[in-house]
Amino acid sequence: MSTHSIRKSLIPLSKKIILELVKEKSFSEKKLKEVRNQLTKKNGGVLPKNLELISAYIELTEDGIIEPNNELLKLIQKRKVRTLSGIANITVLTKDMGCPGQCIYCPAEKGMPKSYLSNEPAMMRAVLNEFDSYKQVKTRLNGLVAQGHDVTKIDIRVAGGTWGAIPIDYQIEFLKGIYLALNEGPGPIIAHRTSHIAQLKELIRQNETANSRCVGLWLETRPDWVDEEEIKRWREYGVTGIELGIQSTDDKVNEFCRRGHGIKESIEATKLCRDAGLKICHHLMPNLPSATFESDMKSGKELFENKGLRPDYLKVYPCMVVPFSKLAKMVEENPDFYKPYTDEQLIKIITEMKKNIPEYCRVIRIIRDIPAESIVIGSKKSNLRQEMQRAGVVCRCVRCREIQDARITSHEIRVTKYEANDGQELFISIDETNLDKIIGLCRLRFPSNPKKPIFNELKDSAIIRELHVYGRQESLKKDSKNSSKTQHLGFGKQLMQEAEEQSKKAGFKKIAVIAAIGTREYYKKLGYELEGTYMTKKL
Repeated sequence: MSTHSIRKSLIPLSKKIILELVKEKSFSEKKLKEVRNQLTKKNGGVLPKNLELISAYIELTEDGIIEPNNELLKLIQKRKVRTLSGIANITVLTKDMGCPGQCIYCPAEKGMPKSYLSNEPAMMRAVLNEFDSYKQVKTRLNGLVAQGHDVTKIDIRVAGGTWGAIPIDYQIEFLKGIYLALNEGPGPIIAHRTSHIAQLKELIRQNETANSRCVGLWLETRPDWVDEEEIKRWREYGVTGIELGIQSTDDKVNEFCRRGHGIKESIEATKLCRDAGLKICHHLMPNLPSATFESDMKSGKELFENKGLRPDYLKVYPCMVVPFSKLAKMVEENPDFYKPYTDEQLIKIITEMKKNIPEYCRVIRIIRDIPAESIVIGSKKSNLRQEMQRAGVVCRCVRCREIQDARITSHEIRVTKYEANDGQELFISIDETNLDKIIGLCRLRFPSNPKKPIFNELKDSAIIRELHVYGRQESLKKDSKNSSKTQHLGFGKQLMQEAEEQSKKAGFKKIAVIAAIGTREYYKKLGYELEGTYMTKKL
């Protein structure tokens, strides 16, 4: 476990605090403050922080002095929001392998994959670990454990630009490093040569029952780099979601910015991915050079009005002029070439965009976390989402309605149907009706051409593209006591049963799940069997 910010001299005092809380069986913020202050004053010294308390808790449980207690761990946990969506997220970055794009707004910093800067918070870990995927994952696992988080369910996002343009040998080595780190779980970083360890297929098999299981694997790429062969490779890797850089639905804007593709390629890529069961995340960039307030508003509407798009997830990246980009040079030569929105204009346009976002979509972010010193021109407000929330700007997206750690008093299953990419989508949700919050969701697809799918195992089959129960993440460890108000309480099973019933009503005699590697054991318990890379069941 990483101890870079843990003051070891305070561990003995921290243990006394933990033992006193366990003795009194009181796990409130008020009691914690009272006990911590009293014992610190009595023993002298410095007040222990949560990191020291977590380290003491881990040592006490590992030594068998106290029993694992999720209520206590929840109390001392740092950055609780990290696992309030039911999983822990880890982003890993590939090294610079070149990019086929010529976009004028993308930075091309030496030694960094295109579009990323070395001083972005999420990218600094990759730089410190020399872009080694194994080290990146291990470092993040150790950091999460040090903050008191469970790491049995991990959602991996691979960043680095256009995945398909990366040599396949490097893809395999990079993914081997990810699965190896997950299979080992948190702990010391071991000097490995991934080329000398087990084959990727074997590492994937091991992860089905590993301590840290991959419950989602995302890649990012360009729409014009998606084809059937590419998707077949993704599924062999265990990929369950794809991030597509749509940028704008206005072809003239994309052409002016030298994006290299238009709306046609975006729709084609979305359809291929959706019919393979993949979750879809689109990237949208308002305020691009040549875009106007009106064209950006139109893009925000078309993203969901156009049946060929309609993403499950959305990232909004307002354009910024940053160093190492062609746009920065253009603006330097001609300051009138590009005029950014003011913060007020940006908030207004995103507010209007949020009004058009349906309940089936989850907005992951609305601004990129680029340090202010790296923004030549553009908004420097990294807390734009929080400012909008304080101003009362809300929407009906999944993220705005997640149950988090609220107590459930009433719930019901709801089914929303909509057309997408020549097929039908069923957004099945369990809602907390009194709070107007979403507990869990299932994305069921009746594909555009079930007779001729990319994969034989999907022939004549309905497809479950996602199953997710929100709320505090519950551990997969057998000795863990459930403290979550939503997870491991049967909500996922109810959603699956509804999906099966809807599929039978539609005439399907088979159903398939694009199960992540670490969720295969769960679906086996529901009667599903591994067929190819999907978990399938006859209805």
